[in-house]
Amino acid sequence: MYTGYSEEQLMNIIDWKKATLLRDELKRKGEVLPATKDVVFKNVMMNSKIFLSIILEYFLGIDKKIIIENMRLENTELPVSNAKEQRKITDIIVRVGRNVLNLEMNAKNYSGLVNRNVKYITKTFSEMSFSGEDYDDVNIAIQINFDLDWQYDDREMIKFVLMDPVNNIVLTESLQIYNINLLKFHEKYYNNIELSEFERAVTLLTLNKKKDLEKISEGVDGLMEAKEEIKKLSENIGVIGVYDYEQQKEWEWKQIAKDSVKEELEEIKEGKKFIEKEKRSLEEGQKSLEEGKKSLEEGKKSLEKEKKCLAKRMLDMNLSISDIIKTTGLSKKEIQELKKS
Repeated sequence: MYTGYSEEQLMNIIDWKKATLLRDELKRKGEVLPATKDVVFKNVMMNSKIFLSIILEYFLGIDKKIIIENMRLENTELPVSNAKEQRKITDIIVRVGRNVLNLEMNAKNYSGLVNRNVKYITKTFSEMSFSGEDYDDVNIAIQINFDLDWQYDDREMIKFVLMDPVNNIVLTESLQIYNINLLKFHEKYYNNIELSEFERAVTLLTLNKKKDLEKISEGVDGLMEAKEEIKKLSENIGVIGVYDYEQQKEWEWKQIAKDSVKEELEEIKEGKKFIEKEKRSLEEGQKSLEEGKKSLEEGKKSLEKEKKCLAKRMLDMNLSISDIIKTTGLSKKEIQELKKS
């Protein structure tokens, strides 16, 4: 049973009492743990070979029986990069002949998800080969993303390849990424639209009611296999405990994110207040400057007027123009103009 944690870690992270209550609550409601959650998804894919073959048949175009006979799960443990780092189980990696497929459940979209997916598929393409096997461009690496938080257009599925965006020239089909819109299939099921076997398999991953699992899996061995695996997982206290723990960690992460956003908004608000204050101060300063300019102009006019009045009186007293210029600072022309007035 895959949990992603060691037995020692499980003892530390699981609230066994709460997990038992959650199991009883699931039974009471006739519900199961959703396969959109990592711990359920991985176990379903690892332990339901017929179900997995239905998924792979769609992408490989190979008969399910041949897939079952030839497929094998590869080592999904990523190598550590330093002594402090713990070993981590990646998403499901399965090989069928020259085809290496990486299946990932993306329950939520976040910054860096696309880059991580690209990193996965390039790593898969370069490393998942037999020892001593020569490079052969027949090898095909396929990344299959089951997206619950859809970020693209209204299509049910999108295929990405390396290509020229101008003339749509495909560089190679050796690297392929598929994104599956889980909600689209979920909607089709609840709108009673007839689904193919593959569509039923994809939709099954989104269901959390036992009655819906029974309905969608009826008559198809692979789907009934996955249904029984989900039911079994939904009664396993360890799996439920991991599911609850990761739900709690996700909630805490969201709270931290909300608090961080709240703090940033407060900082933005304070920044806006500061800017408004500085703006008002600047406007007041500009107003004072304009008033000062106006007062200075009026002072100049008043001073000129007083100079001319003084010059007029000095003319009346028959003082020389040179004395008037020295005293008032007026020009000879201005004084001569006053004599005419």
